[in-house]
Amino acid sequence: MYHAKYWRELDQLKVHIFYLEGYLEKTVKIDRFINIFLAIASNGSIASWVIWKELSPIWGAIIAVSQAINAIKGLLPYSKRLKSLQNITNDLESLFLAMENKWFDVAEGKLTEEQIHKLHMQFKEKRRQIIQKHLGSSPLPENTDLLNKAKKDTQTYFNNFYSLGET
Repeated sequence: MYHAKYWRELDQLKVHIFYLEGYLEKTVKIDRFINIFLAIASNGSIASWVIWKELSPIWGAIIAVSQAINAIKGLLPYSKRLKSLQNITNDLESLFLAMENKWFDVAEGKLTEEQIHKLHMQFKEKRRQIIQKHLGSSPLPENTDLLNKAKKDTQTYFNNFYSLGET
């Protein structure tokens, strides 16, 4: 029983890591798009304003919008999320490697059920602490597509490294 619980925890941790890596990739793209838009809008609009004076109200509006976005950019979740997601994925990957390393002892029957349970609970607590440290009370909005991809990637990972049909 505890053997199976440990395996499920290992599996779920890997899903979590793949999910957060996908979220990080998505967040990087959004943040990059915002930064590119701001750079083009600010610099391109000023040049266009001078060239096409009859469209100056449009260019003025574009500049105003880009300045407004620039002013509130620090309040948007994407910039703040980047650092948190980078750190949490690194910490959870380290935790996964430690847990995966201990899997050998669990799988080979070198630990008692009580030892497996204690080890499992230690890893669960470390995971909770990592999540609390990096995300605190600001959970990520759920993304079903990223979650489904994370589950598929996890299954592929375990099939590749453990030749198992189960995850």
